[in-house]
Amino acid sequence: MRSIIKCILPVLAGLSFMLTACEKEDIPYYSDVERINFDYTAMGLSKDTVNIAYGFVTDQYTNIDLELLLTGYAKDYDRVIGLTITSENGAVAGTNYEITDNVVMPKGEVLISVPLKVLRSEDLMTTGAKSFLVKLVDSDDLVAGLRTTLFVTVSDDIPDEWVGDEGWIMNPISQYFGKCSKTKYLFVYEQLGVWDFSSWSYWGMMGDAAKFTPAKRILKEKLAEYEAENGPLVDPKEGRVTFPD
Repeated sequence: MRSIIKCILPVLAGLSFMLTACEKEDIPYYSDVERINFDYTAMGLSKDTVNIAYGFVTDQYTNIDLELLLTGYAKDYDRVIGLTITSENGAVAGTNYEITDNVVMPKGEVLISVPLKVLRSEDLMTTGAKSFLVKLVDSDDLVAGLRTTLFVTVSDDIPDEWVGDEGWIMNPISQYFGKCSKTKYLFVYEQLGVWDFSSWSYWGMMGDAAKFTPAKRILKEKLAEYEAENGPLVDPKEGRVTFPD
């Protein structure tokens, strides 16, 4: 019996210590000012930039869901979110984009999706690409956080430079697809359904070979099929379309 008691006592002492520690432990909670941010991950973005090129499609507008995430707690009342849109090259509301005038975080919520409609305006063909900056700013209810900007560029043409690898330090798109031309870019889009390759990267720093290598193989096969039926695919400016070996 004594041996059993000797075994039980340390266990009871240990349980008592754990219960005491749990009672004394303070539960951490957020106590800083509540901040509003863009949730780039929820938007499928690796950076605060969106490029829209209508030259690839017949769409007249594109919807972008601005995912806004609160660092803080839900309240039992609505809170106004400060949001501004500015442009240095003439993009204007109603012509190049549409968005609600008042953005509100509803009571009981910490995440809101705000639709931004980017329009295919007639002036894109005559004046060229337009761009505008969507920015979260302080309001009377909420403070702007750390991820507060979204830069949107919209054009009605096919780019003659690959889109997506501007900030990469290794494995650029040209390493896999070669020099860009408008004819090649359109062919790539028709085969892959992708023209903005910013998500085909490691941490936004270098091209992802696991995506680009099989894509290049597909493009070479499809180009061979095209040439077998139609002859060489030629860009008026850059000449015959080819892909690297």
